[in-house]
Amino acid sequence: MMRPNSVSVLPSHAAPQFKDKPLGGSGSPRSPGALFGRLTLRRAILATGGLLFVYIVLSTAFGPGVGKDGAGYPVVKHKERNPYDEIPNPIPDSSGHQAGAEEVVPIEQYRPHQVPPVQIEPADVMNKAVVEDIPNEGSDPEADQERVAGSGSGTGGAGLMVDDEGNVAPGTEPNEELESEEDKVVAATHLARKASGVSYAQMLSSTRRERDYAIALIIREANLAVRSTDVYSVTNKNQTAPSNDIHDYLSLSKYYWPNKSRPNGLPYRRIDGHVNPEIETVRDYRLLRTMIREVHMMGMAYHFTGRKEYADKCAMRLKEWFLDEATYMNPNINYGSLRKGEKLGARTGVLDMFTIFRVFDALHYLKQEPSWPKDLVPRLQEWFTRYVKWLETSTLAKVERKGNNNHGTYFDVQIIAIYLFLGRVEDARDIARQALHVRIDQQVTAKGEQPEELERKTSWYYSVFNLQALMTLARWGDDLGVDMWFYEGPQGQSIKKAVDFMLPYALADGVGWPVENLKGFDMTDYLKCLQIAWHIYGDDKYLHAIDKLEPKVQRDMDEGKIKTISTFMCDMSTLLEATTRGGQGLIWHWCLT
Repeated sequence: MMRPNSVSVLPSHAAPQFKDKPLGGSGSPRSPGALFGRLTLRRAILATGGLLFVYIVLSTAFGPGVGKDGAGYPVVKHKERNPYDEIPNPIPDSSGHQAGAEEVVPIEQYRPHQVPPVQIEPADVMNKAVVEDIPNEGSDPEADQERVAGSGSGTGGAGLMVDDEGNVAPGTEPNEELESEEDKVVAATHLARKASGVSYAQMLSSTRRERDYAIALIIREANLAVRSTDVYSVTNKNQTAPSNDIHDYLSLSKYYWPNKSRPNGLPYRRIDGHVNPEIETVRDYRLLRTMIREVHMMGMAYHFTGRKEYADKCAMRLKEWFLDEATYMNPNINYGSLRKGEKLGARTGVLDMFTIFRVFDALHYLKQEPSWPKDLVPRLQEWFTRYVKWLETSTLAKVERKGNNNHGTYFDVQIIAIYLFLGRVEDARDIARQALHVRIDQQVTAKGEQPEELERKTSWYYSVFNLQALMTLARWGDDLGVDMWFYEGPQGQSIKKAVDFMLPYALADGVGWPVENLKGFDMTDYLKCLQIAWHIYGDDKYLHAIDKLEPKVQRDMDEGKIKTISTFMCDMSTLLEATTRGGQGLIWHWCLT
């Protein structure tokens, strides 16, 4: 007997029980029920689905612009594209496809949306407040049974139980005194989260938007760097150093002008605070800094996207500047900040190379590219072995090293970075230890003033500039086991006091600044210092100042007065790695200088 077909044994769809039943009922053709007589259940479902599909398509294409959720926070907006303000999309789509350079999204989609600042009470208030906020014993019998008296796994110490998110568990003694700093932090965080009204989901949403915005800005710069066809080389100039060697680096001193009392204008004379535009006739400085910045940006872009073209262009730029026979730079800065009429450069020219740590940061990521030239890093290390020898032995570098202002501080920044790149960790640690005394003790007063910087015509700029250098050194100290952040000198000198001295003048737009200052009070870089200070010290006054100054800086960015940047990567890496022994902080550095 043949097995019946599996389909043939099923009831037919033409069977009476499967026929579409009229929804309108029976009756005369003109009765109300007859109006729906031909509308069957299946047809109703299909019609409803079709209408829903049309609604989704129309609402997606012509939906609302900026909206807010129930708590009043901005939600993702769909805005008409502005062809003059678009950036590449670095975020993979649902299929994992990485957007290419030709794919763009409106920059407004990445615009950061700030979560209201969290207000944290002083520690002595928190001790009292946390007691009043925790339920009394007996309110939750099961929690009372699980209460742990004393510190241990799953507790914040002193009997204060917390869950994985830092929330205080019920059952803590009502009048229990918090004994440890850890308890105070946990208690403060618990109450702050409750008082802020910001849910964890809202915080995650805001964090993601900030991250995407920061990455998009990085990629925009990286794409410009990839497309650049200029030659970055010391050989790309129409005049040579006094050595007549085209491979010798040359830059002109920016504050030196022709001597009007001499027919030939030589030797040049110093006019502090006034930049001689003649410095742009020699491009070595500009090209060096451009190369460093672009390699760093492309290295960061490679880290976030994995796109090979960024790594390839970085390798080309590094070989072009340091290694290629036709375009290499000699490993010295004997003719940096040259004053016309002199036979040798000035000590200040040594600083032309101090941002090189950005290249070293990028190399940590770039060397992970499978096609990265295996010999490139060793060859660069050979070049910097010769260059650091020049830093250690040349007269210009020795004088610069002894500087009591930002020049000495940035000398330390530069040489520590190179020592670490070459694996000379102990040498780097020695510099960091010495910096406690030769930088903080000698450059900052008990009130937080930086006397050497206050003597400059652009005293605000240089005070911030040196503060950035001190903070960068402190970050190196984190890796080297030298605590510069909380160090205090014999008279109480510290990095924190240097931040605090400038704070009231920043909030008053410079009113009352005690010395001469040309070119105003730009807050861009000081705001970065405040953000770092908040992450390190946790002082609420920094948070309040950030809340006041950030809109001003953002407005200048929106109006094109200053470059649009994001310090999100800096903030996140500081929170995760600063003051942590052995932390890398590779993304951290670029937010300061």
